[in-house]
Amino acid sequence: MDSSSSCTLFVVLIFLVIIKESCQGPHEKRLLNHLLSTYNTLERPVANESEPLEVKFGLTLQQIIDVDEKNQLLITNLWLSLEWNDYNLRWNETEYGGVKDLRITPNKLWKPDVLMYNSADEGFDGTYHTNIVVKHNGSCLYVPPGIFKSTCKIDITWFPFDDQHCEMKFGSWTYDGNQPCPERRIP
Repeated sequence: MDSSSSCTLFVVLIFLVIIKESCQGPHEKRLLNHLLSTYNTLERPVANESEPLEVKFGLTLQQIIDVDEKNQLLITNLWLSLEWNDYNLRWNETEYGGVKDLRITPNKLWKPDVLMYNSADEGFDGTYHTNIVVKHNGSCLYVPPGIFKSTCKIDITWFPFDDQHCEMKFGSWTYDGNQPCPERRIP
C-alpha cells in the first residue's frame, strides 16, 4: 500500500471513529429527557435557595490581538472557564447505561451571567457559546472562547520603553456576592 493510500485510509478511520463517538445512544437520549423535562433555566441550581452557589472563574489568554493606543483599547482572544455544581443535573450512571457525562447546549441550562464590566464592545458578550460538559455528580464546566475588546488607559509617554497595565473586570451582571459567589482562579 503506498503512503497516499494509507494516509487516506487513516483519515477515513479517524473520521469514522469521531462520528461513532458523537452519536447519541438510547441511554443518553432517555437521560436528557429525564433531566431537561422539568428543568428551569431561570432557577438558580441549589438545594437550599438561601445558600450561595460557588462559581469558579478562570481565564486563559490565547493571544493579544491588538493594543489600540489612540482609542485606548485592548483586544484579546480569551478562553473563559466557569465551573459550578447544578443540584438538578445529577443521576446514577448505572441507571443510564454507564453514561458519565453529557454535553448540553448552554441555552438549555442555567449558567452564570458573567460579563466583562469594562467591555468596549457594543455586544458586551464576545464569546462563542460552546456546550456545557455536565458530569453525573452535577458538576458543570463551561469554557466559551471569545474575542474581548476592553478599555485600557494607555500611557505612551516613555514609548518605546513603556509598560502598560490593563485590567479586565469580570463579574456577575445581576447577582450580588451572596448568591453565585464567584471565585477567582486564573491558571
